[in-house]
Amino acid sequence: MFPDRNTERMMDMWVELLSHIESDEGEHWSRKNEKIGTVEEKDDCIVLSADLPGVEKKDIELSVHADSISFKATTEERNYDFGQAFNFELNPDKVEATFNNGVLDVIVKKVAPSKGKIIKIE
Repeated sequence: MFPDRNTERMMDMWVELLSHIESDEGEHWSRKNEKIGTVEEKDDCIVLSADLPGVEKKDIELSVHADSISFKATTEERNYDFGQAFNFELNPDKVEATFNNGVLDVIVKKVAPSKGKIIKIE
């Protein structure tokens, strides 16, 4: 189909990149143009909700870093791969994640921005 392996790899990279682009409504889509779920930013947290039909809890690998959330869910029939970076700091130690009836819900607390401190000069 593709003239060479480099072109094929480049096309795969573009598909991967485009699969992670967020729509204006905060919805996320898979490579097959299936809606995966939503990410909502609130004042003190990020709320991620993803529909993962055909997946069991043991199939999900969730990662939260200081500036991003990602998960992978792989079965013989399904392969979900999601990731999103943020321009603010998340607290990986303050995460609530549940998986019920094929729906992954994740709440990650934001790190409160430093308000600074007034220093008395002596």
